[in-house]
Amino acid sequence: MITLDPITPTSYKVIIQSDDLTEEERIKLLRQRDLFPSEFVHRLINLLPSDQTFDTYDHYNMTLYVT
Repeated sequence: MITLDPITPTSYKVIIQSDDLTEEERIKLLRQRDLFPSEFVHRLINLLPSDQTFDTYDHYNMTLYVT
């Protein structure tokens, strides 16, 4: 499961909670994050509140920025 933890009003820390995932689902998710970052970002955009718009994503720090 992926969640967004607010850092500031315009940024979120991306949290991957693997407790409720099977080993196969966890590996698939991490592989998607590392090999297909644009697909991963689309998953994150779907988690945003409707009043916020995606701006950028810092892959190395797993931080999502919004406007």
